[in-house]
This record gives sequence, C-alpha cells and structure tokens, in this order.
Amino acid sequence: MPQTRRPKFQFSLLGLMVLMFVVAAAAAPGYYMMHSRADLPQARLVGMLMVLAGPLLLMTLLSVFLSLMRRD
Repeated sequence: MPQTRRPKFQFSLLGLMVLMFVVAAAAAPGYYMMHSRADLPQARLVGMLMVLAGPLLLMTLLSVFLSLMRRD
C-alpha cells in the first residue's frame, strides 16, 4: 500500500491562529507610529506604549492562562 506524502510545511488551525496573532501584534505598533497625523497626535504615543508594554502584557496573560490550565 503506497503511503501518501504530506506537505513539508503544514499548519494546524491553532498554529495558524497563533501565527496571525503574533504578526498582528507585531504590526499594530508600527501602524500607529507610522500613521500619526495632525488629527491624531497621540497615535505615535499609542504605538510606543504598545511596543514597550505589549510584551509584558502578553507574558502576563500567557502566565495566567497556563496557571489556570494547570489547575484541575
């Protein structure tokens, strides 16, 4: 019986969702920093705050999620 070959790179739905979240979280601060105009003067500040506080917030949320998952 011949075995079918699987594609070299294959993402699960969860993996694709996590990848898209990471890409969106990385692109959002850049968007705010690049699109600061006269009518949105705080956009650059929002982008900088996302760059500085975003990783800490993500680590905190991940830690809380993992601690809740370990609790049976």
